[in-house]
Amino acid sequence: MLATHLRAKVEMSRHRRLEDSPVLIVDGDPSAARTLVVDYFPAAAGVKEGMTLEEAMSHHAGAVVLDADEPCYRRAFRRMVADLQQVSDRVEAADLGTAYVRLDGLEGLYGGEAGAVSALMGALPAFLGPRVGVADTKFPAFVAARTRRGPGACGAGDDVSAFLAPHSIDLLPVSAAIKGDLHRFGLHTMGAVASVSGHLLSDRFGLEGLRAWSLCNGIDDSPVVPMPCEEPVVEHISMALHPSLEALLMAVDTVLLRAFARPEAKDRLAGSAHLLCEASGWPAWEHSVRFKQPVGAWERASELIRHRLEADPPRRPVEEVTLTLSDFTGESVAQLTLLKDARRDRLGRLVEADRRLRPLMRGDHALYRIAGVAPWHPVPEMRFLQMPLDPSAQDTIRPLLTPRPVDVRENSNGEPRSLRAGRRWKKVARIDDRWTFDLWWLPKPVARSYYRVDPGDGRLITLFRDRTDHRWYRQSA
Repeated sequence: MLATHLRAKVEMSRHRRLEDSPVLIVDGDPSAARTLVVDYFPAAAGVKEGMTLEEAMSHHAGAVVLDADEPCYRRAFRRMVADLQQVSDRVEAADLGTAYVRLDGLEGLYGGEAGAVSALMGALPAFLGPRVGVADTKFPAFVAARTRRGPGACGAGDDVSAFLAPHSIDLLPVSAAIKGDLHRFGLHTMGAVASVSGHLLSDRFGLEGLRAWSLCNGIDDSPVVPMPCEEPVVEHISMALHPSLEALLMAVDTVLLRAFARPEAKDRLAGSAHLLCEASGWPAWEHSVRFKQPVGAWERASELIRHRLEADPPRRPVEEVTLTLSDFTGESVAQLTLLKDARRDRLGRLVEADRRLRPLMRGDHALYRIAGVAPWHPVPEMRFLQMPLDPSAQDTIRPLLTPRPVDVRENSNGEPRSLRAGRRWKKVARIDDRWTFDLWWLPKPVARSYYRVDPGDGRLITLFRDRTDHRWYRQSA
């Protein structure tokens, strides 16, 4: 099974207006001298993977250049493998876009080999343009899929050596140096390599040369190594755009608490955790943590992940956090101490109280956990965040001190002269204090002019004028 040009297929689904344009997908900074092309759209004729950007641009001077989003491609590949596992429990994920599936045993379920192949094709999204190669061993199946023109299935036939003979040695899974030497010796096709003595190739290139000779003769004894079929636990949360690492750690704690509270994870040990952080207009950031010892409590997982994130935090905004727990063992979690049980029991009582109060709150949560993520921040709503205490809640993480819009009339200096209170306007008796700041370096710049005013009743309230949307707000603190 092969989804050729997986990177290009994913990018075409994201940039449909560029489908018919020459587009180059590059690995690294497009301004670098040795940036390499890792994939390209069909309209970029003459371009090959591994070309430098300069070489590729010589073929298409007006080509659009996209920076490779490898985390996105890996997610698409993981979904592809998961889709195949819905058809067969013997699926091996190889290189990006390539997976091997054992067909023996599927024929009875799907009405023969053609039915099994059709089921595999149907399990994958059409935009990937999947190609299926069928053979008794892995390498001929790979060549059959890789050389097929367009989506569909292709078989290697009974005479595997004859099938492989006309194809280029560039398809061999050996180093580029060996391929270069084979080309210099005039051995451009697999048939030419197969005609040479295996001992000669072994003497010249070692075990890798002998493997190349064996593959060109259709000899491949590498087995399909199935991936474990398990349903990972996935939790997601949205959070206010916040530059603080503490805000991200708070979001991670929230999704960990939810994940370990799920029935499929409760009293089980997780072997790894995967974090995906996203924000609109920014590349996704991913981080995987494999636990040396499987963990069965969110507190322990939080300690390990927190240590990694503090050492290597995402250097970009975060709006969405997705956590995936996987590699569960069959072991059960042992209760360690009475103290931990008492804490969980206390949390359980608070959660139960929140659920009982919720009908009286019209469905809203009554109990929240408050965390100070940046008490020093000049923007009040970035100082504290709140989340529901109930781990089953799907609420987003919200700022505690969210400003509210207010109608204000200004004087000739642009300062507040009066403000609306219900249907009435109150005149500002005096301005007790004023200050301003411009945080232009934030992902979403903040520029405000603050005023602490007395609306005539001796009570001081805080207003600010947002210099980006030119509106007035009342601040809670």
